Amino acid sequence: MVWSFRGILSNLLVWSSVVVVLVGWSGCASTGTVAVGSTSVSFDAATDRADRAQDDLRSLTGDGTLSVETSSFSQSGDFTLALRKPDSLQITVEGPFGIRVAQALITRTTFQAYSALENKLYVGPTTAENLRKALRLELGFDDILALFTGGRVLDADRRSPDAAGSEGGDAFFVFRDGEVSRRYVVDAASLAIRKLQLLDRNGIMTFEQTFSDFTTIDGVNVPRVIRAIQHQRKQIVTMRYADLRPNAEGFRFEFSPPQNARHVEWK
Repeated sequence: MVWSFRGILSNLLVWSSVVVVLVGWSGCASTGTVAVGSTSVSFDAATDRADRAQDDLRSLTGDGTLSVETSSFSQSGDFTLALRKPDSLQITVEGPFGIRVAQALITRTTFQAYSALENKLYVGPTTAENLRKALRLELGFDDILALFTGGRVLDADRRSPDAAGSEGGDAFFVFRDGEVSRRYVVDAASLAIRKLQLLDRNGIMTFEQTFSDFTTIDGVNVPRVIRAIQHQRKQIVTMRYADLRPNAEGFRFEFSPPQNARHVEWK
């Protein structure tokens, strides 16, 4: 497999496409509360739970394994992450023998990303257009931070859902926005957001990201496994944290691309 920065970062963060038709939406009432067995699950309560988890987390450092699986190959490498709210995120990916293959440092104002395969350094302002170009997502900076730390409810969805229901032991809440819809799958017991999904106008899921293996460290609840599945490309990308250090103090961001890297400027 050939690692590249844009391939790694976009696959790492993109909500993967899963070609599945959701059944039973037509009978769902527009409500913010769903009965799952004997438990009532409120979307407002799930939103509050996600907001509290994000508020409790001021910084995060960690490392683990990044794996990519497709129908033709599978590859894994190690990654390290350093995140400090409200304005800084750095991720480094290493291939075999500890060889650094990609690194990115993103703040609210500047974007820097180095691809060892291309020996290119991408730089530019952290605008919505540049984030969309790099990550292929319509997300703000806070939403990108949340992707590494357990997810959050998008600003556009802080209202009454357009549809809701239950599946298995989970509740789901749907928000329609023009020709696209967003679907949140919430664990009935913990109120944790387990899945964030994007669907087209026909109700077919186009992107999905899942959070699992939640753990509480020093009072902060974070997922150890973040997964993106892109079924059209038959691709699964998984981040699995081996070590997590919430609210760590004293760490520094170290972004050091080679001096001979070719600069590519994004306006």
